Amino acid sequence: MLATDIEQQAFVLHRRSYRETSLLVTFFTPDFGKQNAVVKGVRSSSKTAQVKQAWLQPFQGVNISWRDNVNRQSDLVSLRQLEPSHIRFPLGGESSICGLYLNELLYRLLYPSLEVSQLFTEYQQALYDLAIAENRNQQAWVLRKFEFALLSELGYAFQTEVDYYQQPIQADKKYLFHIELGLFPEPFSQISLDQNQGIVVSGQCLLLFAQKTYCESCLTEWKRLFRYVLMPYLGHKPIQTRSLFQS
Repeated sequence: MLATDIEQQAFVLHRRSYRETSLLVTFFTPDFGKQNAVVKGVRSSSKTAQVKQAWLQPFQGVNISWRDNVNRQSDLVSLRQLEPSHIRFPLGGESSICGLYLNELLYRLLYPSLEVSQLFTEYQQALYDLAIAENRNQQAWVLRKFEFALLSELGYAFQTEVDYYQQPIQADKKYLFHIELGLFPEPFSQISLDQNQGIVVSGQCLLLFAQKTYCESCLTEWKRLFRYVLMPYLGHKPIQTRSLFQS
């Protein structure tokens, strides 16, 4: 039976109690994407267990290893090693909630055991940008860019530079975005679509996002657009971190 020792950088996306003294932790890794692992003996009262629990916090990078069997029947592994890395993003307040939102998206949307090295880099950049963000608008811009990176990784990216007819987006027009068909220019009365099935967005905001150019006046449109795009993939279960913002 062939087995390979796997070593990965990782961040904790989710954790819960498992049996008497262990935790079931979902890690985010560059080469294996979302990886579920049993971390044994970290819920005891010993000093060592308490130190390891402190490592298993959001936004704290860790180095993990496990032995991977080619005949493994599930995506659950048992960790052989857990150590803190020098990478840590000290998020506080609303930036921390934003970071938890990114974690929730990854936990719910990412496929297990798939290589996502570019998205892993985008995630670290997003956490860094949240750590230095000075206000809600800057935080919102970080979230929108990461949402687009995640959708692209999953194969759900949408076009923001040309419309349904393969014509360039015009800044002075409005567009109806349909999640399956793409962007339709005004006048919408000529479109044989129920406008309730889409969302209207300005050409200017579409072009600015395509160029990754920050625009405060576009933040509301971008938020509505990405919420609309993500909704089919998230299903009916609400995003838990949104309630933290509301409270």
